[in-house]
Amino acid sequence: MEMKFWKDVFAKLKKEIDSFSGGVSKYELQKTNGAECAAVLLSDVKHADHYFYLNNSIPIKNLCELSEHLKEIDENTFRNHVNDERNDFSAWVSNIIGDKTLGKKLSELDDKEEISKAVDIRVDYIKRRANSKY
Repeated sequence: MEMKFWKDVFAKLKKEIDSFSGGVSKYELQKTNGAECAAVLLSDVKHADHYFYLNNSIPIKNLCELSEHLKEIDENTFRNHVNDERNDFSAWVSNIIGDKTLGKKLSELDDKEEISKAVDIRVDYIKRRANSKY
């Protein structure tokens, strides 16, 4: 019985995460469907193969670590991951973390400070949702 409950919870969370789409205003960056979903978005990536590795070999395992490292990386490291050909941060957040809303917003940005701010806004809001009772 308990296993079925958790399978249903995770199936619902996956469906909610997959359903994120649309606008990427500040309001949209703050949308998260409940505390359970928020906790999933903040958790570590399970396998090292899916960690985000900066070109200086530092592994990033979750959105909180991404937020911290974006403030510290130099412009060359940033440009290695965000340029005219690609935005690795957007791809990782969308495809590995599962946050399509933030991933879409990051895909529209190419400035280190703007990307850092977008991640900070999202992380702060998700932390509040994870600690809420609804």
